[in-house]
Amino acid sequence: MVSIVDVWWADLRSADLRRADQLPPPERARLAELTTPADQGRRLVGALLLQSALRAARGLPSEATVDIDRTCDACGAQHGRPVAADGAGPHLSVSHSGLLIAVAACATAPVGIDVQRIGDDPDVAAWVAREARIKAGLAAGAGTELALAPPLPGYAAALAVGAEADATVRLHLT
Repeated sequence: MVSIVDVWWADLRSADLRRADQLPPPERARLAELTTPADQGRRLVGALLLQSALRAARGLPSEATVDIDRTCDACGAQHGRPVAADGAGPHLSVSHSGLLIAVAACATAPVGIDVQRIGDDPDVAAWVAREARIKAGLAAGAGTELALAPPLPGYAAALAVGAEADATVRLHLT
């Protein structure tokens, strides 16, 4: 069986804090915790991309919002893997670094995405692959791992899907 993964990309140019009112109250509260404009922008765009991914997966209208639960398995705080609060799916993952924000959604299998600026680290490709695998909850050798081509130069990205079969990636640029 082929797993279809939707990958949504955006950058900080789409960060407009006036759009925070489009988010559910818990996501707005998480946004208010941050003090720097860049961090607020990344969190805002990530939350908006999560909403876009959920609306698309569920066939919801553009004005619909879905509550997100981010309960950390280790400590119970709201900084864990994002899931739809109603538990209905899809599987979600979000990552951001520098100017880029990415969200992955898959209806059939756990998914993890990671993006990092390349900088001076020669092992950044291995790093993003490992982080994507961790976010998907996959052990080494399990599932499918794909290198992604980010929409901006100077970044590396990877996707991990908890499915043994092929994964088809559909890209969405916002």
